[in-house]
Amino acid sequence: MSIKTLRATPLSDEELVAHRGFRGKYPENTALSITQAIKSGALFVELDVQFSLDKLPIIYHDTNLARVSGTDKDVFKCTREELLSYSAYEPDRLGDRFIQEKISPLEHLVAILERNLEVKAFVELKDESIDHCGREGILTSVQDILHPVADRAVIMSSDYSLALGARANGWPLVGLVLKCWDDLYSDEVKAIEPDFIYTDHHIIPLDCDLASIEILADATLVAYEVGSRELGHVLLERGVDMLETFEIEDLLAID
Repeated sequence: MSIKTLRATPLSDEELVAHRGFRGKYPENTALSITQAIKSGALFVELDVQFSLDKLPIIYHDTNLARVSGTDKDVFKCTREELLSYSAYEPDRLGDRFIQEKISPLEHLVAILERNLEVKAFVELKDESIDHCGREGILTSVQDILHPVADRAVIMSSDYSLALGARANGWPLVGLVLKCWDDLYSDEVKAIEPDFIYTDHHIIPLDCDLASIEILADATLVAYEVGSRELGHVLLERGVDMLETFEIEDLLAID
């Protein structure tokens, strides 16, 4: 298949994950971004979770409000009620266009999934909240909230102990974010028995035969951040199963 053909061939909705929602056009990790990703055809969305001063989950990536909300405040020093009053609009990237969009509680994801029964979500619990809440507290809170959509919500983390805790709790879908490629061979990662494994595509060795890696026989390998169809097709041909992208519409579009 030629490069020209690869460029023209859309990717499948079964192969793509909308990274932080439709971040290419909308402020990341917002109800708007997630909803617009679904309207664009996404069957899989990914989002990040941090915790407030009162140890309640919000959909947010950073531990400081400056980049996304234009306010220099520490997430861990604000109550959730206060956090939900702030805009989530990425002013440096998107100006004031989305200033009316607010930070969302994790509960908003449940409502979105209940309206879109074909959609699954990858819910990444950020490492920074562990020191603030503890692994057990994080898992208890998130599992209680996501319980109505447990069969369509993957709890994932780059903290392997947290992922193992989700598995030990009997959560049906567990994912982990690789810290380094060689961790695929570690007993710690094998013990998690992950359903999904996320990796930066840059750390996949060029000479690696993905089909030869034992743990990948039972786990779906998701590579990020994929910004073009060409790169997507190359990774899929190598044996990657799914691709995470900020540009969900472009990768799905038929020219």
